[in-house]
Amino acid sequence: MNFKYDPIPFIFAKGDPYTKLCVLEFSGLADTPLGNSLLLELLKTQKKDGGFPSKIDPNFGGVKETERIAFLLLRCGMPKDGLNLASCVKFLLKNQTEDGGFKENPKLTIPEKIVELSTQKGVTWLTADIVDLLREFGLENTKACQKGIHWLRKVEISGGGWGLFSEGSRFAGEGEELIDPDSSAQITFLMKDLFGEEDPLYKRGIALYEEHLNQIAQDAESGFYYRNGEKAENDIYHLTHLLGQSFFFGKRSADAGYDIKDERVRKIVKAIIQIQREDGGWRPFWSEESDPTYTGLVIKIFFWIGALQKVKIKSMIEKSISS
Repeated sequence: MNFKYDPIPFIFAKGDPYTKLCVLEFSGLADTPLGNSLLLELLKTQKKDGGFPSKIDPNFGGVKETERIAFLLLRCGMPKDGLNLASCVKFLLKNQTEDGGFKENPKLTIPEKIVELSTQKGVTWLTADIVDLLREFGLENTKACQKGIHWLRKVEISGGGWGLFSEGSRFAGEGEELIDPDSSAQITFLMKDLFGEEDPLYKRGIALYEEHLNQIAQDAESGFYYRNGEKAENDIYHLTHLLGQSFFFGKRSADAGYDIKDERVRKIVKAIIQIQREDGGWRPFWSEESDPTYTGLVIKIFFWIGALQKVKIKSMIEKSISS
């Protein structure tokens, strides 16, 4: 499937070093002069405590930013026992709660509009990210990793699925959490990795995933969805949040067979192409501008699900960065 506009120039004109290096890495171009330059630029921002600057307040390290950059550094061949990555892990472990979840750096003040993070309580999707990272480090049997897994299983919502933070009910009442579809998708596939397809949490989670995917496909076909009870045009976050929660962990859905051969996925891909903007990028609902990171994520999702071949992505990038 072809894009209406080439998204690569937009990514490399507007993206930050992390986003651009992510795109280069999954295209096999990290070990190039540009890739090495971006890697050095990223490493220079690491703070003395091991964290990488938060987008909320760059004066402090962000747990979200640190775990994602650490994963990228691993992918780029940085040594697991080297100072940079060892410092990342140390910083992250300092932000694990007593019950096993991981929270955002308490030195940050999180704006009200950022509803997916907390500096006080464990965050489900963030904990899943860090569990994955610890597993990549070979630390899956450590107390910290096992506590994180146990916490995720403990805070499953009644009837299946996960909220952003804590235990609740699928039909949430006062003081309880509703299911968060993308957090649930991420954790569902993590549970499959850890415990197999017969795991009851996975079974409940995948049933919900099917429900949510059916709904997204319907929204993709109709061109709109309802957000907080109000009709809204499709945006890139809504269309992609089940197929790829981040640059690295979304591939599980494709591995489970949710690829371009699935008619629902084809409908979503067509809708994504339809809403591409003239600058080559895509816009999430909270922004008036196209977002380079989500634009890079679109390219990777298209590769994961078989809608775009890696050789074509590499060619597009090489053409763009050489011009």
